[in-house]
Amino acid sequence: MSMINPGAVSGPGRGAKRSDLPPKPAGQVARKMPNAAYGEQQQFQAEQAGAPMAKASNPMASIIPLSAPTNRPSEPVTAGIDAGPGPGREMLGLKTQVDTQLQDLSVLAKYMPMFETFADSPESSGTTKAFIKYLRSQAE
Repeated sequence: MSMINPGAVSGPGRGAKRSDLPPKPAGQVARKMPNAAYGEQQQFQAEQAGAPMAKASNPMASIIPLSAPTNRPSEPVTAGIDAGPGPGREMLGLKTQVDTQLQDLSVLAKYMPMFETFADSPESSGTTKAFIKYLRSQAE
């Protein structure tokens, strides 16, 4: 495919425009490469013309205002919370704080014999003994 625009003709002189370059897509500003070596600038410009730049999107366009009508008319407004009609927090698949603590304690339980050895050491601080005593009480 030829890059030359055969329909464009330009007159001579200061107002002349090159007709051997591909047309630029609307709204795209061609950038210049700083400190380009011989021939790189022309290649860079040709690559820009061949690959249109992405259009800037508005991230605020997808936000639904609070005053907009509901997208889920059959779903109660209390869906996703542990109050009122509709499914509770379990539908969100999120762990509760209790679930996370139980999981952490089950991981720590396998280290309990080592922790108790630390607590029984005469060099162990009161804070360490209190912490291990707390872990022991939670694991029971």
